[in-house]
Amino acid sequence: MTESKLEKLTKTKKHSKANVITITVIVGFIILIVCQSAFLGFTMKERARTTSTTQDGSNRSSNIALTASNIQLVACSDNDLTDAVSAVKRAIVNIDVAPANVGSANRRGGPALSFDMPSTAALQTNEETLGSGVIIDARGYILTCYHLIKDYPNVNVSVFSPVRQIYKAQVVDVDITNDLAILKIESDKPLPAAKLANSDLVKITDSVLAIGSPFGFEHTVTAGIVSDNKRSIVVGDTVYRDIFQADAAVNRGSAGGALINGDGQVIGLNIAIASPSGYFSGVSFAIPINKARPLLLRAIEN
Repeated sequence: MTESKLEKLTKTKKHSKANVITITVIVGFIILIVCQSAFLGFTMKERARTTSTTQDGSNRSSNIALTASNIQLVACSDNDLTDAVSAVKRAIVNIDVAPANVGSANRRGGPALSFDMPSTAALQTNEETLGSGVIIDARGYILTCYHLIKDYPNVNVSVFSPVRQIYKAQVVDVDITNDLAILKIESDKPLPAAKLANSDLVKITDSVLAIGSPFGFEHTVTAGIVSDNKRSIVVGDTVYRDIFQADAAVNRGSAGGALINGDGQVIGLNIAIASPSGYFSGVSFAIPINKARPLLLRAIEN
């Protein structure tokens, strides 16, 4: 049966549409292959450029992709604490009223211990051992707590640098409101002085170190964090406001010692603990060093 012209025209149109679709698919496939090849080539060039930059140490491109090979984890090093302690350790002194000959002494501080520990008796120290202090000027000015020396007209200071040297100290000035005192010793050479920080910048959870002479052990270092930077406490009839609370261990003999930051700078002076037993139970207090600045300036300038 002979096809009509209409049927032939319809078939021709159908074949034409099929051909167009086929050609479109082929062209699209070719374009996709070309794009993938171009992208792969660009990626290989970027990798080669990054490798070249890494090898020759130059900085020809600022857009270097991060890879597992150039990402490093940063952690706090124990050397940071070592440096901090070394920066201030020699400026921490021991303060007592025990009769002593002025001069050098090879004896190292600390109580007599026995092997039946733990024992309250074994921890008893010389009652005349008062506490600690911080050299704040190379000419022999020392900052300590007023309550340590208020009842004693004669005070001895032991400097460890590195041999223990004992000096007779003179009380230069006091600030009873903030429990602070300035002592002065005479030395024939400059003494190691601590650096002071801006204690207004101390924040809660800041890491701190306490250095003092608990139980007569000089240069004992303990670590903790600042629990509060504006605590108010009552000691006897006196209210101390805006002081630091920390959990660095402080015991008898540590009063007057330094509370320092991670840079080895003094941020406070340890003054008291809260403890029902009389020994450290996790709460210690320090006067911010900025509260001592007026006293320091007045004493040193005069």
